[in-house]
Amino acid sequence: MSSTIEQLINKHIEIWSETDSKKRRIKIQEAYTSNCRVFDPFFSDVIVGHDALDNLIDEVQAKNPGKVFTVIPGTVDEHHDQARFSWRYESSENPIVITGQDFIAVENGSIHSLTVFVDKPTSD
Repeated sequence: MSSTIEQLINKHIEIWSETDSKKRRIKIQEAYTSNCRVFDPFFSDVIVGHDALDNLIDEVQAKNPGKVFTVIPGTVDEHHDQARFSWRYESSENPIVITGQDFIAVENGSIHSLTVFVDKPTSD
Protein backbone atom coordinates (compact mmCIF):
# COMPACT_ATOMS: atom_id res chain seq x y z
CA MET A 1 0.00 0.00 0.00
CA SER A 2 1.18 3.52 -0.78
CA SER A 3 2.38 5.35 2.32
CA THR A 4 0.54 8.50 1.11
CA ILE A 5 -2.76 6.62 0.92
CA GLU A 6 -2.17 5.01 4.31
CA GLN A 7 -1.37 8.40 5.87
CA LEU A 8 -4.45 9.98 4.31
CA ILE A 9 -6.72 7.20 5.55
CA ASN A 10 -5.31 7.54 9.08
CA LYS A 11 -5.72 11.33 9.01
CA HIS A 12 -9.25 10.95 7.57
CA ILE A 13 -10.23 8.66 10.46
CA GLU A 14 -8.66 11.05 12.98
CA ILE A 15 -10.60 13.97 11.47
CA TRP A 16 -13.95 12.22 11.70
CA SER A 17 -13.28 11.35 15.36
CA GLU A 18 -11.82 14.76 16.37
CA THR A 19 -14.23 16.68 18.61
CA ASP A 20 -12.14 19.86 18.89
CA SER A 21 -13.39 21.91 15.93
CA LYS A 22 -10.25 24.06 15.66
CA LYS A 23 -7.94 21.03 15.54
CA ARG A 24 -10.31 19.28 13.14
CA ARG A 25 -10.41 22.28 10.81
CA ILE A 26 -6.60 22.35 10.55
CA LYS A 27 -6.52 18.63 9.80
CA ILE A 28 -9.26 19.00 7.16
CA GLN A 29 -7.17 21.64 5.37
CA GLU A 30 -4.15 19.31 5.48
CA ALA A 31 -5.93 16.20 4.20
CA TYR A 32 -8.69 17.33 1.81
CA THR A 33 -8.68 19.46 -1.33
CA SER A 34 -10.45 22.81 -0.91
CA ASN A 35 -13.21 21.66 -3.27
CA CYS A 36 -13.49 18.13 -1.85
CA ARG A 37 -16.74 16.30 -2.48
CA VAL A 38 -18.50 13.98 -0.05
CA PHE A 39 -21.22 11.59 -1.16
CA ASP A 40 -23.13 10.51 1.94
CA PRO A 41 -26.20 8.24 1.75
CA PHE A 42 -28.11 10.37 4.26
CA PHE A 43 -27.88 13.57 2.19
CA SER A 44 -29.36 14.09 -1.26
CA ASP A 45 -26.91 16.88 -2.10
CA VAL A 46 -23.19 16.41 -2.57
CA ILE A 47 -21.25 18.05 0.27
CA VAL A 48 -18.57 20.32 -1.22
CA GLY A 49 -15.64 22.06 0.43
CA HIS A 50 -14.03 22.32 3.84
CA ASP A 51 -16.84 24.24 5.56
CA ALA A 52 -19.52 21.80 4.44
CA LEU A 53 -17.35 18.82 5.43
CA ASP A 54 -16.72 20.30 8.88
CA ASN A 55 -20.45 20.91 9.34
CA LEU A 56 -21.23 17.34 8.29
CA ILE A 57 -18.77 15.94 10.84
CA ASP A 58 -20.30 18.17 13.55
CA GLU A 59 -23.73 16.76 12.68
CA VAL A 60 -22.54 13.14 12.72
CA GLN A 61 -20.83 13.62 16.09
CA ALA A 62 -23.87 15.38 17.59
CA LYS A 63 -26.03 12.36 16.68
CA ASN A 64 -23.44 9.89 18.03
CA PRO A 65 -21.77 11.37 21.13
CA GLY A 66 -18.67 9.56 22.37
CA LYS A 67 -18.25 7.37 19.30
CA VAL A 68 -14.93 7.16 17.45
CA PHE A 69 -14.00 5.73 14.08
CA THR A 70 -11.46 2.96 13.55
CA VAL A 71 -10.33 1.23 10.38
CA ILE A 72 -11.12 -2.48 10.40
CA PRO A 73 -7.72 -4.20 10.03
CA GLY A 74 -7.04 -5.89 6.70
CA THR A 75 -9.73 -3.99 4.77
CA VAL A 76 -7.68 -1.32 2.98
CA ASP A 77 -7.38 -1.81 -0.78
CA GLU A 78 -5.95 0.80 -3.14
CA HIS A 79 -4.80 1.47 -6.69
CA HIS A 80 -4.49 4.47 -9.03
CA ASP A 81 -4.97 7.03 -6.23
CA GLN A 82 -8.24 5.37 -5.19
CA ALA A 83 -8.79 3.47 -1.94
CA ARG A 84 -11.52 1.65 -0.09
CA PHE A 85 -11.65 0.47 3.48
CA SER A 86 -14.13 -0.65 6.12
CA TRP A 87 -14.60 1.11 9.44
CA ARG A 88 -16.32 0.85 12.82
CA TYR A 89 -17.95 3.74 14.67
CA GLU A 90 -18.45 2.88 18.32
CA SER A 91 -18.02 3.84 21.95
CA SER A 92 -17.54 1.83 25.11
CA GLU A 93 -20.67 3.46 26.63
CA ASN A 94 -23.03 2.56 23.78
CA PRO A 95 -23.59 -1.03 22.59
CA ILE A 96 -24.74 0.08 19.12
CA VAL A 97 -21.91 -0.30 16.57
CA ILE A 98 -22.09 1.35 13.18
CA THR A 99 -19.96 -0.05 10.38
CA GLY A 100 -19.46 0.92 6.80
CA GLN A 101 -17.08 1.42 3.97
CA ASP A 102 -15.43 4.54 2.56
CA PHE A 103 -14.09 5.06 -0.93
CA ILE A 104 -11.63 7.91 -1.42
CA ALA A 105 -10.11 9.47 -4.53
CA VAL A 106 -6.80 11.26 -4.07
CA GLU A 107 -5.67 14.24 -6.10
CA ASN A 108 -2.20 15.78 -5.65
CA GLY A 109 -1.76 14.02 -2.32
CA SER A 110 -5.10 15.09 -0.80
CA ILE A 111 -8.55 13.54 -0.60
CA HIS A 112 -10.65 14.99 -3.39
CA SER A 113 -13.66 12.69 -3.19
CA LEU A 114 -15.18 10.59 -0.40
CA THR A 115 -18.05 8.19 -0.93
CA VAL A 116 -19.57 6.76 2.25
CA PHE A 117 -21.56 3.54 2.59
CA VAL A 118 -23.14 2.76 5.97
CA ASP A 119 -24.27 -0.69 7.11
CA LYS A 120 -27.27 -1.27 9.34
CA PRO A 121 -26.25 -0.58 13.00
CA THR A 122 -25.79 -3.63 15.23
CA SER A 123 -25.19 -4.45 18.89
CA ASP A 124 -21.95 -6.33 19.60
